[in-house]
This record gives sequence, structure tokens and C-alpha cells, in this order.
Amino acid sequence: MSDKPEVSSAAPPQPSEKSDAALNARRLLTWAISIATGTVLTAVALILTNIPLDATLFISFVELPFFPLAALPMVLLCFIWVDYFLGTRILPD
Repeated sequence: MSDKPEVSSAAPPQPSEKSDAALNARRLLTWAISIATGTVLTAVALILTNIPLDATLFISFVELPFFPLAALPMVLLCFIWVDYFLGTRILPD
């Protein structure tokens, strides 16, 4: 016999997770809520700062509407929080 400690695995095996039947519905709901909330928050922010909702930006030779460009980051920010609170785990922990 030796005096070496016995080697064991770092973590015990996890039981298999149950499949969530409503997970796809919650993920769809997450996208819907975040798109609606982000769009409304962007519209409110533009109205409060007196920027017209039909404003455009000139980027090189292309004229782009400002509202979708401003709404995209707000939608993604709302998506992160809605994903966290609904527990859909679309984004990794």
C-alpha cells in the first residue's frame, strides 16, 4: 500500500436534465418581448430628444433610416435581460 491519496473526479455526474416542453415557446416569447420593448424604448428616447422617427443617416453614398439602427442595440439589450428572467438559456451563462 502507498500513502498517496485516492484520486476522485472533481464533480459528481449530473443527472440528465428533463426536457422542457415549453422551452421553444418561451424562446419565441423572449424574442417577441425584446423586439417590442426595444422598439418602444427607442421610439420614446427619440421622441424625448426631439429626433424625428423618420430621420435618416448618410453613410458614404447610402441613406439609411436612423430608427432601425438605433433600435437594434436596444432590442439586443432587452433580449439579454428577458432571456435571463425567463430562463430560456439562449445565451450561455
